[in-house]
Amino acid sequence: MTEQATATALLDAAEAEFAENGIDRASLRSIMRAAGANSAAVHYHYGSRESLARAVLERILQPLQRRRCELLEAAVAATGRPNLDRAIDALIRPDFEALLAAQDRDPRSTRIVGAIYSRPPAFVKAMVEASFSPVAMEFMPHLVDALPDVGAAELSWRVRWNVFGMLGAVLSSDEAQEITHETVEAEIGRTVAAAVGALSAPPTEVAVS
Repeated sequence: MTEQATATALLDAAEAEFAENGIDRASLRSIMRAAGANSAAVHYHYGSRESLARAVLERILQPLQRRRCELLEAAVAATGRPNLDRAIDALIRPDFEALLAAQDRDPRSTRIVGAIYSRPPAFVKAMVEASFSPVAMEFMPHLVDALPDVGAAELSWRVRWNVFGMLGAVLSSDEAQEITHETVEAEIGRTVAAAVGALSAPPTEVAVS
């Protein structure tokens, strides 16, 4: 096996192990066994268990965030002012696409995208927030424009807890394993509708900071 093949095999095996058992509880021994590699290979390619986890997450997060911006740009180019449904579709569709890409690599990897949002370790949370911060700056003006009565601070809170909280629950559930290329559009439509409903609720009386 070439060095590149070993590095990729470790990423694939780690992704499946993290999805099945959680990043905190994953077995490095199981990862090495599945990849046909040893501890020396892990340290050579990734340096540490946390660095291996970071590499797995970067492989998911970088194209996912790029795809969000591409979809938003396409929506703006098409309509000038994308409606709320289309903006939310651009926000969450890439997560479903990332789930299917992980599933195509290994069916055991289905829950990996949901694990990014559902009770992640501190370093995972920090990675996700850092990668999403510039994307949020692109999306928020369009959300505020669509829902001016809600306000930016409360919209930010709702996106975090209502949209991504729900998304994490959906994508880390047992039902996520049943999402396929044939059924994904229905799942995206259902999730977009629920997210739009949550974001569009009347503003609360207490300001959210």
